[in-house]
Amino acid sequence: MFAVGNNTLSIRRPLFQRFGLRHHFFPDQHMFFKHLSSVRSTKERGIRLTILTGFGLVILLSLFIAGWTYYHITSLGNAADNLFIANYRSIQYVHSMEGVLDSYTNSLIGNGSNVQTLSSLDKVFRDNLTLEYHNITEKGESETAHDVEKSYNILLARLAKTNTALQEIPSKESILRDIETVKANCEALLILNERAMFARADATKGDAEFARTSSLIIICLLIGASVVLALGVSRRSLAEFRQLDRAKSNFVSTAAHELKNPLSSIKTSAGLLLDKIPGEITSKQESLLTNIKTESERLLGTVKDLLDLAKLETGNLQLTKVPTSVSTFIESSLFPVMLQADKAGIHIDLQIAPNISPVSIDANKLSWALTNLVTNAIRYSPPGGQILISASEIDNELWVSVKDQGKGIPPADLERIFEKFVQVEEAAFGGGIGTGLGLSIAKEIVQLHKGRIWADSSVGEGSVFTFTIPKS
Repeated sequence: MFAVGNNTLSIRRPLFQRFGLRHHFFPDQHMFFKHLSSVRSTKERGIRLTILTGFGLVILLSLFIAGWTYYHITSLGNAADNLFIANYRSIQYVHSMEGVLDSYTNSLIGNGSNVQTLSSLDKVFRDNLTLEYHNITEKGESETAHDVEKSYNILLARLAKTNTALQEIPSKESILRDIETVKANCEALLILNERAMFARADATKGDAEFARTSSLIIICLLIGASVVLALGVSRRSLAEFRQLDRAKSNFVSTAAHELKNPLSSIKTSAGLLLDKIPGEITSKQESLLTNIKTESERLLGTVKDLLDLAKLETGNLQLTKVPTSVSTFIESSLFPVMLQADKAGIHIDLQIAPNISPVSIDANKLSWALTNLVTNAIRYSPPGGQILISASEIDNELWVSVKDQGKGIPPADLERIFEKFVQVEEAAFGGGIGTGLGLSIAKEIVQLHKGRIWADSSVGEGSVFTFTIPKS
């Protein structure tokens, strides 16, 4: 045990020294994890602040364009009110006054007027003229209205000098001239409001064009700013995430390296004791040592997977592709798992299509992926089950499939089984022990070969894992 303790101390000293932390004794390990936690919290706060800042600016720009649009819509609405209400009312008043003048003319020509009729017509004229005075909106409109009133008063004064029956012919001609003068002034008032209406319509059209153009420009600026912000946030966040991921990978790699030697020592020591090389042991000691050896082997397998994954994630795994026989590649991949399959009572069948030309691969690395798939199939196959490994050439690609007779995988889990540390055996397989890294490692290796990998499964009918490798 002292030797194991020394190994344990020797594991942790370089691990802490690598991260620049002081370490004197084993209990100081909390300093390392406290440092990692502090670094991670700082990074997370920085990423969160960057994201919130970017979204805040986008929200502010969105509120700005909303206010800008509201302002112009309100302005256009007010312009429409002035255009269709104020000037239109003045035009109506003028038409009403002109109607009164036409009635005067008809009464004068037809000799059918009387004092009561003239009085009612005068009231209509003066009522509309009063309304016009209260609806003055344009420059010069008040002066023109006064001209109408002045000429109308002259007309009424001439009418007052004539007989009630309007029998004097000269008086009729002079009255008609006065009526035409009033009409001319009314027409000037009408033209003034019509021109104002057209001018305001043109101005409103210009305002609408400006609002449309400015809104489009602001929207384009908003979209551009959003794209710039999104790219900036994503780049910074991605850089920080990559930095965190590299720190995590480096930590995992370092920890796995430091754990590998003492675990091997524990496994070897337990094996020597089980072989009774140091001396006889009791049955109870043998049971405990067997458990130690088994768990050490399992931990060593986990450490190996972590080391393999760290190599893949850090990009330190380089491929050396050479033309390789497919049958040779598959047989070499099965060699490490044949003993495991025999112990589990699993029969492995091969179906390799004839005349498959050699494929350019890194046989050692791709065998690693296939071995993980077969190990996974053995782990979740029932005792006495069968695993079928098939290979064929389709559309200038090598297709390799591993089919088992396990309990299958639920559809909801098929999309995530290739993620790191994902295990669905309790829900889907009903048992099995693993790290959840085998399929992730297989996916990384296949993708390094520019290939694809996926799984097809139905609960109760087993699973089929397939990967393809391009041959050119």
